[in-house]
Amino acid sequence: MANLYYYIVTSLPMLSYDMEKPPAEADFFDCCGAVLSETNYAIIRSATLVPREEKSVNKTIERWNCWERGLRNELVKMRASKKSQDSEKYLAVGDSEVGVSEVAREAFQAASPLDAELVINKARWEYLELLEAGNYFNLSKLIIYFLKLQVLQRKLEIDKEKGKTAFTEIYAAVLEKGMAQ
Repeated sequence: MANLYYYIVTSLPMLSYDMEKPPAEADFFDCCGAVLSETNYAIIRSATLVPREEKSVNKTIERWNCWERGLRNELVKMRASKKSQDSEKYLAVGDSEVGVSEVAREAFQAASPLDAELVINKARWEYLELLEAGNYFNLSKLIIYFLKLQVLQRKLEIDKEKGKTAFTEIYAAVLEKGMAQ
């Protein structure tokens, strides 16, 4: 089985947080699907940036879910505090990883939603790098690779020009509405 993982991992392109065109997820799944068992293939496909409520059977996915859930819960607490609301009813149930408070604080204090998203994506990448330590040719390596692909895809979906255009349109509509009154 180890030879299968060695084959897959060595055939995958290296990922970098700064790469402009990451490999397509479909290519990754074609590579994995041709070699892995249905069970392991399904485990990899179940890895998502958004943590699931149910516990995962895989410890790498569960650690990821704990970290991401903790980050989201910290952001909920900060937003609720800013609005003088109780955050308890909005928190996801589950354990949390160490270090998410600092990331949440940095993202919450960012100058813009874009800057906050960039802070969060970079922190996600760094946490995945931490999880990757010691995982070279195994299922965890492939899970982490897939999660990194998702971070890169999310980064690519941020379109500064589209956001600026939307902001300008909304702002103009607010100004127009204000002048009409």
